[in-house]
Order: sequence, then C-alpha cells, then structure tokens
Amino acid sequence: MSDYQPRPPGGWPAQPPQSSGGGQGDGFAQPGYGQQGGGYGQQGGYGSRGRVARPRRRRRGWVVLTVILVMIVAILAIGDQIAKGIAENQIAQKIETSGLNTKPSVGIEGWPFLTQLAAKDIKAIDINASNVKTGQFEITSIKARATGVHLSSLSANASARIDQINGTATISYQSLANDLGNAINLPGVSSIGSIAPDPSAGPDAVKVDLGGLASVDATVKQTAPNKITIHFGALGGIASLLGGAGTIQDQVITIPPLPAGLVVRSVAVEPQGIVATASATNTTLSQ
Repeated sequence: MSDYQPRPPGGWPAQPPQSSGGGQGDGFAQPGYGQQGGGYGQQGGYGSRGRVARPRRRRRGWVVLTVILVMIVAILAIGDQIAKGIAENQIAQKIETSGLNTKPSVGIEGWPFLTQLAAKDIKAIDINASNVKTGQFEITSIKARATGVHLSSLSANASARIDQINGTATISYQSLANDLGNAINLPGVSSIGSIAPDPSAGPDAVKVDLGGLASVDATVKQTAPNKITIHFGALGGIASLLGGAGTIQDQVITIPPLPAGLVVRSVAVEPQGIVATASATNTTLSQ
C-alpha cells in the first residue's frame, strides 16, 4: 500500500504553535530575549546591544569642572584684593610723608585691580583723613578724589600722574570752639560755648558764644592759598569789661599740605563747619 494520504477537505489540521526560542524541541516555548521572564530584557539599564548607559558620569564631569572654575575665580579675586590692599597702603604712606603728617585711608575704585595695574591706568582713588593737627587747630576731615591716575611703571618707586583731583578740608564748629577756647586767651573766658553760622550778618559770618558772658560776631575768610583767618568783631557786655581792650585777636588757621598738590580755591561757612574747597589738574601723587 502507498503511504500517500490525500489532503482532506478543509485543509490540514492546525499545527501546534512554534517556540519563540528558535526551534528547540519538545514543543515547550523558551523565554526569549526581551520578555519579562528569566531572559535578558531591556530593563536594568541595558541598551539594545547590552551596553550600560552612563549619563551620570557625564554630569559628574561638568560638576567637577564647574567647581574647579569657581575655585580659580575665588583665588584670583583674593589675589586681586591682596594686591589692591598693598597698593593702597603704599599710596597712603606717600601721602603721609608728603606733608600731611597723618596716614590717610586710601581706596582704589574698580574691579579687578590687577587689570588696571597691568594697563598702568587706575580709574579713581579716594583719599580720607580725620583729625589732622595743624598748629593749635585741628582739621576734622580731609576728603579727596583723584581720577585718571597714570602710573609711570609697575615698580614700587613709580610716580603717578593725575588728570584731576578735587577735595575738601572741613573744620567742624565743635572742634573750632574747643581750639579757640585755648587760643584766644581772653580774661574771664575759659571756653567757647558754641559757634554757628550767622546768615543775617553775611555769607561768611559766624556767631561765637563766649561761655554765656556774651556773644561776638566773626567773619571767616581765605587770606592766603593755605590760610583761613577768623576776624572777630568788638566785644560787648560783661565780656568787654573783662577783656580790657574789648576785642579778640584774629586767629589764623594754616591748612597743611593737601594730597596730590591740592590747592585751596575757596573757603565757605557751611552748616557742618568751615569748608575749604580744593582742586588741581595734571598733578602728581607725591606733590
């Protein structure tokens, strides 16, 4: 007999499903790649070719680089401040030895300082001094601002050319009263009570209270490039009897050499005291 069997009507019977594992025997399906069983799926950080993705290491590298850059900037900033502090101290010493007899505080404007130093051009320098003695009197404050400072070199002995410098020297009324009490040597008057502007008597007039005994008018004028003269009027009342001649001798205040060749241009009676305004152009720091 022949083994040939004709195809029955309706087609061949359905065959059992084939294994997804690629044809392994016994009809059991094997868990393949990409399924959730014991095979290797795409979970757990593996890519399509089984390689580990490393985005965290890249981010960590940027963080390290940022920290390094911040540290470099911080070191440069600290170095800049140290260099500026040294320069400010040297300028203060030069001003002190040039005749001010008081070491001022000096502030260099602008950041970074090292770039200005490398260019030998400093934008601005602020100079301040307090309680500067000059003979029997004391100047309460000296303030100056120099702009356009050009260094001759980067050495410690370099000179500095200044385009413009403006400043003021102020004598407070309280300081002036204390000093006048010791200077006028008027019998019966051991101290000055107060000094205040007297606009009714003129823009340069002040009213001087002689410790309650009387008051006297005085005028404040610039009588020389570096001198301020206080001229007193006639005394009246009890003070005139005690004073004999009835007048107080004029008092002269000598302004010490101001920083960087500042020249007093005017003297005014202001609410805060007697103010001398000074300026200079194309001068040097050591003048």
